[in-house]
Amino acid sequence: MRRAAQVFVLFALCAVSGPAWALGRADVAALNAGHLALRELRVEDAARSSAALLARLPTDPDVLSLAAQVDFHQGRYALAVERLEASLASRAPRTGDEGDPRAWLLELFRSTHDATASFVEARSDDGRYIVRHAPGRDRHLVPYVLRALEGSDAAMQDELGIRLPGPIRVEILPNADELAKVSTLTEEAIATTGTIALCKWDKLMVTSPRALLRGYPWMDTIAHEFVHLALSRASHDHAPVWFQEGMAKFLERRWREPEATEHLHPAALGLLVRAVRERGLLPFDRIHPSIALLPSQEDAALAFAQVSTFVARFHTAYGKAGIQAAIARMAEGEDARVALAGVASVSWEELESRWKRSLQALRGGDAPPLLPRQLRGGASEEQAEAQQVAQAARRNLRLGDLLWARRRYGAAAVEYGRALEAAPGDPRIASRMAAASLEAGRPADAVAALAPIVDRYPDHAPSLAVLARAYRETGDRERAEATARAALRLNPFDPSPHCDLAAVATDDATRALEARQCTALGGSIP
Repeated sequence: MRRAAQVFVLFALCAVSGPAWALGRADVAALNAGHLALRELRVEDAARSSAALLARLPTDPDVLSLAAQVDFHQGRYALAVERLEASLASRAPRTGDEGDPRAWLLELFRSTHDATASFVEARSDDGRYIVRHAPGRDRHLVPYVLRALEGSDAAMQDELGIRLPGPIRVEILPNADELAKVSTLTEEAIATTGTIALCKWDKLMVTSPRALLRGYPWMDTIAHEFVHLALSRASHDHAPVWFQEGMAKFLERRWREPEATEHLHPAALGLLVRAVRERGLLPFDRIHPSIALLPSQEDAALAFAQVSTFVARFHTAYGKAGIQAAIARMAEGEDARVALAGVASVSWEELESRWKRSLQALRGGDAPPLLPRQLRGGASEEQAEAQQVAQAARRNLRLGDLLWARRRYGAAAVEYGRALEAAPGDPRIASRMAAASLEAGRPADAVAALAPIVDRYPDHAPSLAVLARAYRETGDRERAEATARAALRLNPFDPSPHCDLAAVATDDATRALEARQCTALGGSIP
């Protein structure tokens, strides 16, 4: 998820407009150059400007404010707070100012420093990737974060032709409340649209999957934010939000696939097909300034589906070279629509019309409903799941839960099966039925119940975890390995997929890692 970094450019204008204070003409020019570099995410250029100015004018409030912003971009939060406090102490707001932007920035800097002060840090062997997280269970994420970063890094060099200077930083926030504290998102926006990750200030901020009831595609989300970072750097942060989100969604799986291909979640496909049929497509400008500010998770899913299919069709027609050429034109300040139309040698109206006509061929009338992301807190996971299933299925679901608690697994599977008859295709019921079938010694029944479900609900972590075990117990090691890996990309805190991978993985390194994770999370290797 991308939010336009406008606050810094606003501050840059306020910092050097009006009286020149103690700065000479050359220093004002250098200060403006530093702020422009930050606005265009040329952080290294901004750092050089800041260092040169600090050497000459170490107490000037405008120089200190620029230095504080550079520090913040480079992860030195304590120093950023210290320098911005000194800047504010050196000069009060000028008469007639509509507030002082430094006060808001200082609040953000302090909040970020306080939220991350206790974080521990892990680095890749070469130091290129830095992962910061709260002490405790999130340490289990580190090897997978590094894998997603390494794959995304290579993929973006191939797709966008850019190698980020590094180090590349990821901060894993333990919950959505902490994400709100270190970003411009509100808790309401996070809950409304399910936005739980950001790329801003030259870093990736990602909510831990343990903050959600069923996890979420957290590894692909890291890759999604990596695309934002690479595209922001490549375009000098001139790419509009709709193009940013389209590129990030289109390329978010590229880190684990050999080629970029169009992909839509089945529920999102259904929303897009309906919008085309009912002429309810969202204007691209509606996405500004952020998908996180749309009114619902359905609107967010539709927006992603629209912009990602536009980018996918453009990529198919004009290739990586066409994408890179358009980004280069954006970096020079050309409007994105003009840049894309220029590469295509047609008008923007024609380019947009081609995309809309191509959507007529989509088929998704039997698409499943969107399962909303649920943050932990309040009702138990079982209660929250039960409240979402169809009313007709709830009685049998409760009976199945009671029988499961008494370890009468065969009888529980029967009740879950009846609930599934009342609510066909519901992944929450199907996963429980399959789990009960496994405990009753009937893994083939578990496979039969879940194999069609995961195609329609590829982000339902419990279904994937149970299906991985079912495949293993039926002897299908290849499918067990692939399904367990998919489950870990959603919820790495469930020990079951780790344990299954430790048993069926084809390489020694994976078996060793997953055996450690299995036992550390309280599981046992079958």
